[in-house]
Amino acid sequence: MSDGAERGDDASGNPTPLAVLRRLVAEESPLAPIHAATHARLTRVERGCCEARMPTTIGDGLLESLLILADFVLGVSYSSSLRAGDRIVTVRLGVQLIGRPLPGDDLVATGTLDDASRGVGLSSATITDRDGVTIARCVGRNAVLTDGLAEQYGRTAPQWAKRASGWRLLMPHRGEDPTRDGTTMIAHPDMATRNSAGVVQGGALAGLAARGLSHALDTIPDDFAISFVRPVRPGDHPVMCRVVVEHGGRRMRVGRAELVDDRGRLLATANGTSFRH
Repeated sequence: MSDGAERGDDASGNPTPLAVLRRLVAEESPLAPIHAATHARLTRVERGCCEARMPTTIGDGLLESLLILADFVLGVSYSSSLRAGDRIVTVRLGVQLIGRPLPGDDLVATGTLDDASRGVGLSSATITDRDGVTIARCVGRNAVLTDGLAEQYGRTAPQWAKRASGWRLLMPHRGEDPTRDGTTMIAHPDMATRNSAGVVQGGALAGLAARGLSHALDTIPDDFAISFVRPVRPGDHPVMCRVVVEHGGRRMRVGRAELVDDRGRLLATANGTSFRH
C-alpha cells in the first residue's frame, strides 16, 4: 500500500474526508463551529464507522442535544468512505429514545455506515451514557454533493469554546403558549450552529422541531424523525416552527412540525410520537 493510500489521500494527493477526520482525531480538533461550541469531540474514525462524545448541559433539552451528536456521527460514518472533493448533506434524521441520562452527563455515540449506493448513504448510531447504558438508537440518510464547498472540508478548524454551550443558547427562541391544536415558535440560529459547509447543522435545526413538538405535546417525543428540504444560513433570517397536534390522547400523543423561513418556504418537516404508560 502506498503512503498516500495509508494516509487516506487520493491519487492527486488531495486529502480524502477520512484523512481529514483522522487528523482531527489526532489533533483533538473540532470539525466545525457547531462541534466547537458544544464540545462534540470525534474520538475515533475508520472507513465507515466512528465514535464521538459530547457533554450535556444542565437545564438543556435531552433530545435537542442528542440530535446534534447523532447528526455528527451519522454524517461522519458516511463521509469517511467518500472521495476527495465530495461532501454530504443530511436528508433525513430519526431518533428513538430509550433512556434518560443524568443532567450534565456525557453522551457517547457510535456510528456505522450500513449502505451506500448512487450517492446516498444510510447510517445508524447508538448513543449511550458514560456507563454504556443505551440512551437512543438513531438512523440517518445523507446525500453526496460535489462542489466548491467540499474543498474546504476540515481545512479551517475552529477553536474549542471555553465552555460547552447548550442547544438553547445556540438557537435562541420564543414560542406561543400551546393550545390543544398546537403551537408556533420562532428562532434565530447563532453563527456557532454552522457545520463545515457554513449552514446550520441538521441536528441543531432538528432541535427546533423537537422543542416545538415537546412544547405542544407537553412531553418529549419517544420517536422523532425529520426530513430536510432547504439549507439554512445562520444570522440572516428567523426560522419559524409550526406544530400541529394530530392526536392528543391520554397515553399516546402525535404531532407534526414544519420549519419555514420568513418567506414561507418549507425548510424541513418533522413528526414526533410520545407514549405514556
